[in-house]
Amino acid sequence: MNEESPAAQPVATDAAPPLAAERSLPPPWGFWTTAAWTLISFAIGGAIVGGGVLWLNWNALDKIPEPQEDAWFSLQLIAINAVQIAVLAAAARLRGWPAAHYLGLTRPRGRDIVKGFLGLVVVLGVLEILTHLLGRQSVTPFQTDAYRAAQATGVLALMLMWLAFVVAAPVGEEVVFRGFLFRGWAASRLGVVGTIVLSALIFSAAHTQYDWFGVFQTFCLGALFAWLRWRSGSTAVTILLHVTVNFVSTVWTALVAQGLV
Repeated sequence: MNEESPAAQPVATDAAPPLAAERSLPPPWGFWTTAAWTLISFAIGGAIVGGGVLWLNWNALDKIPEPQEDAWFSLQLIAINAVQIAVLAAAARLRGWPAAHYLGLTRPRGRDIVKGFLGLVVVLGVLEILTHLLGRQSVTPFQTDAYRAAQATGVLALMLMWLAFVVAAPVGEEVVFRGFLFRGWAASRLGVVGTIVLSALIFSAAHTQYDWFGVFQTFCLGALFAWLRWRSGSTAVTILLHVTVNFVSTVWTALVAQGLV
């Protein structure tokens, strides 16, 4: 994995400039090596968690529950995201970068946070209007089933579900897609625009628990987050926004699951 990546060419003048410390660092991993490291992180995380699930259910493999019916799916989700972050941080270090800088985990500018929230409000507002025009529900069956399964198991399972959905999943996904993947692909021949589109497509396709409309909504959010990652130069902005989206979604899911709305 020693391929070189050409320096990213600016496509506009309003993106955040690179940090001074980054100018003396090696170029990021190239397109294919970035993709390979990302797949490796998913494979290792999936193998570790999947192996644990098989071991725990070895005597009843035909009765392994679906994720939304498994009260401890949240614990698996937390573990997978932790493993992925660790693998990609190691990949960044192998490239000669401080892991936090490579993954974009830098302090954001206040104006970028404000612009991010304004953009998020607009996109979510348009998606919610479209949801009602199509006669669809704002909360998917996967979300309500997962919440009810955790609630029926007990307080600990419910707390883990909140931690997984509101913290672990947003942080892990942003580090993967807007941190590691964006760093390598935006500096490759794919460029910033191509990276925004392609990373959003893969991000949405990874959410197999949703139907076509849920995948479309996820693509829109993924494209917004990738654009904000480029504009701000910080993955911290997109993590903050993603956590906000998942928090609001989980609150709404709880209200629906308990029949309060």
